[in-house]
Amino acid sequence: MANHSYMTISGSQQGLISAGCSTQDSIGNKCQAGHEDEIMVLAYSHNMTAGDEGSIMGGRGKHMPIVLTKNIDKSTPLLASALHEGEEIECKINFYRTSPAGFDEKYFTVMLSGGRIANISVQVPHAIHMSDAQPQELIAIRYREISWAHHQAGTSAYSSWGNKDE
Repeated sequence: MANHSYMTISGSQQGLISAGCSTQDSIGNKCQAGHEDEIMVLAYSHNMTAGDEGSIMGGRGKHMPIVLTKNIDKSTPLLASALHEGEEIECKINFYRTSPAGFDEKYFTVMLSGGRIANISVQVPHAIHMSDAQPQELIAIRYREISWAHHQAGTSAYSSWGNKDE
């Protein structure tokens, strides 16, 4: 069974964009106690490729935008505004899994700094052919800095690319 991830996101103008996103008013009966000010992440995708600066060694890695799938929630209009205005954002995505004791444990975190919303794609499923599916949106985020931390294993890494004006 897949476990949810949760994201907090703050904008340089709007403040805590994820405030109240996992409440009943925001997502109905999917609300999550203990995660009220976080966005429920249904899917996460991130690609990096080896650099191609002409040498066999390849150069520095190239970062692609992170793409998240989420329910339409309270943050949907705020994220659209952040994209439209080019607002700088900071994100923290916590990944959870079931511990050996049977409880949810946070085991992995991705932090993004100097981010901007690159793309939003709203997907409303066909009402007859996909009657059990819910409306969702895919959010692509570019960033200047990223860090990864595996809490249980004690490993971490950091990468920075681009410049502040991008």
